[in-house]
Amino acid sequence: MKVSRKTGSAIALGAAAVAALWADRDYRKWRALGPGGLPDNFHGWMTTTWMRTRKRNPIDTGRLTRLMATFGDRSFLDDLPQREGARPAMAVYPVPHRQLDQIPGSEMKHKVGEIFNDLVSRRSDLVQYQLSFFEKRHQAVFLRQPGSGHAQAQNSKGEIAHIHPSDGSMHMIFSPSDARKIIQAGWGECHPLAGVLLGLPDTYLLIYPPRNDNELAVTTHLLDAAVDHMSSAAST
Repeated sequence: MKVSRKTGSAIALGAAAVAALWADRDYRKWRALGPGGLPDNFHGWMTTTWMRTRKRNPIDTGRLTRLMATFGDRSFLDDLPQREGARPAMAVYPVPHRQLDQIPGSEMKHKVGEIFNDLVSRRSDLVQYQLSFFEKRHQAVFLRQPGSGHAQAQNSKGEIAHIHPSDGSMHMIFSPSDARKIIQAGWGECHPLAGVLLGLPDTYLLIYPPRNDNELAVTTHLLDAAVDHMSSAAST
């Protein structure tokens, strides 16, 4: 059936209006997540929209198993308990990588900040606070001497872990073996661009914020394992 020029123009205008409405709503949802890693403006939203086409399955551990075969299965974690309940719902945007529910209150966020402070204090020979290399907005735990570390430590400029103030989640870097354990036990997931873009290592994980003091103790254990991995001499 032949479509008249007038009808074709109306269809095009309608499609453009729908696209503009979607873009406006999506942009507002993205801005509501808070800043992190990209400019907090339209250009940043366009960038993360393109990045959505490059995302990997964040709970697929196959590539971590392959990394273990290449680099070894060195672990810094004891056996982890299984995290109770479902994983949090995650925003569709790879940057910022944030969750949408199971967000802790201010008291638990404060406790998470305290375990980071405690780590920097008791392991001050190894780590210190600096502005995050990846997020570029928040303080992060760094190795004091990243140049003497293995490839991941050097590529991350020594960054080990940071907290996201908006939802209380964290990013940490682990050995392949520990990253697989954490995902399988339900405590976190890979960044969807890990090993794909932005120089993010394959073992760059988002750790879900604790919901109670027992989970806070697990988070402390994970943070220490990340430091142990990044300060080790293993070539992972």
